[in-house]
Amino acid sequence: MSVTGRPSRRRFLRGIGFGGLGLAAGAFGTGALGACGATDLAPVPLRTGMADLSRAQRVVRFANWPDYVDSLPGNHLVHPTLVEFTRRTGIVVEYSEPVQANDQFVGQMGVQLALGRSPGYDLVVVSDWMVAQLIDLGWIQPLSPAAVPNAARLVPEFRNSPLPGVRRYALPWQGGFTGIAWNLSATHRPVTSMSDLLTSSDLRGRVGLVAEMGDVMGLIMLGMGVNPAAFTDAEFDAALRQLDQAAGAGQVRTVTNDYTAMLASGEIAACTAWAGDILDMQQTYPQLRFALPEAGGMLWTDDMVIPAFTPHKENAERLMNFYYEPAAAAQLSAYEQFICPVLGAQAVMRSVDPALAGAQYVFPPAELLARGHYFKLLSPSLNKSYNSRYATAVGF
Repeated sequence: MSVTGRPSRRRFLRGIGFGGLGLAAGAFGTGALGACGATDLAPVPLRTGMADLSRAQRVVRFANWPDYVDSLPGNHLVHPTLVEFTRRTGIVVEYSEPVQANDQFVGQMGVQLALGRSPGYDLVVVSDWMVAQLIDLGWIQPLSPAAVPNAARLVPEFRNSPLPGVRRYALPWQGGFTGIAWNLSATHRPVTSMSDLLTSSDLRGRVGLVAEMGDVMGLIMLGMGVNPAAFTDAEFDAALRQLDQAAGAGQVRTVTNDYTAMLASGEIAACTAWAGDILDMQQTYPQLRFALPEAGGMLWTDDMVIPAFTPHKENAERLMNFYYEPAAAAQLSAYEQFICPVLGAQAVMRSVDPALAGAQYVFPPAELLARGHYFKLLSPSLNKSYNSRYATAVGF
């Protein structure tokens, strides 16, 4: 749990990370079917002419990450935006939070998809790099533009990222920046570069890193002047040597996605961090600061997609379209405090939470978004290799 009383969304593994090194090898379960990872199964062509039962079955089965939709204070089971959608449309949302790691969740869905069956969900949220893999596998359906007209409100900088044409299949649920956070009471100064974080003697033994290889290595490469979306293996090796030297010198105290309590207490003075976590915590801990490094930060989205073989595609598209209404988008972002991907939501936020309407890491101007960089899309085998080398460098 975070020190603010609700889980940090980002403490759950976005990617393979340490907890998923076995997942890439298909080892997250013990049974024969349960042991299949997303990359162990063959692509399956979408069945054409499937009957959509949305008009007869007024339901949409929505799978998400834990605590990744607005909830009532003190009642995690009531989600006001979902209640409003049902009130307006008559479509019941069967909402669940089974996504703990991308590869594991998609591997479980893939067992059913490979058999030509519905995976049990009509709408799911996965991370941007996983969307690219799902498109290649043929496991998600293209969207019907006429059914999601509000997609025109998507922030322009997200329209072709992380790969061209992705918005034919997916819309961002939330986005975010990865940068550097520090506890001013512990550092007595800003920490705004990865070189500073990894080498300064006054931070030795008091540095935290998130477990996500792409976030940390991307930030290091940016500091080297390397584009994290288009690096070579030699450039990755050079960045890894910097990390290995810092870890060997005792600079790094911890590598975890659950860093918030340690940062607030001063146990770690500075760390790589996700902007939404720090923005939420600053209400209670005003000594916390966040910034993109001078060389730039990492940018990501978690995206809504519709799996193949779902019988409720139209209902899922209506829910997607609802969340791209500015009022719904503003209410969701007021709770999550990550990047809102919907144009027009900032104007609504001025009446919902005026202070948040001015938060640059929730409604970033174009020049700030331009300082955010995606991590290179990797093949599953290369992703596994890089994660393994990263884990070794930091001592896992």
